[in-house]
Amino acid sequence: MIAQEISVWNTAKEMIRVGLRPPIVHVATGLCRNRLRNFYRVVHGKPAVQGRVSEFAYNRLKTKSQVVEAMMYCQLYYGLSGDRTFRVIDNNLFVEAYWKYKATSPDGIDGTTAWYITRDLRERQLEIRRCPTCDREYLFDPRSDLMSRCPLCGR
Repeated sequence: MIAQEISVWNTAKEMIRVGLRPPIVHVATGLCRNRLRNFYRVVHGKPAVQGRVSEFAYNRLKTKSQVVEAMMYCQLYYGLSGDRTFRVIDNNLFVEAYWKYKATSPDGIDGTTAWYITRDLRERQLEIRRCPTCDREYLFDPRSDLMSRCPLCGR
């Protein structure tokens, strides 16, 4: 293996440790799905859950507290990646931001939800807005009742 391929596999390993399913890691890294499935089994000691996953972050955020947790993750990721957040997903920064987030909020959103938030920000499906009432940033998605206004003050 060449150094670049080893680096991609190391990133894939970290993404799988975060809990991302092999199809998501495949899209992010371009590595073989079957090898990723086997790798997932080695890392977690069980096969990855099969079946469809919600395609957008707003489908995965069901409560106001999850929306607030999502913003906490988003602030960490944005703090690491800056304006690149809206242009490209840096897989290593995603992993770093997620582990920092889990250190402060161990019962918060899962890795797959964090990945979809990261991806939806890049795709401009999600926006970071500032509430005119409480002056806090929040994630805005017009497709979601919970995310169409500030989760803290409701405006």
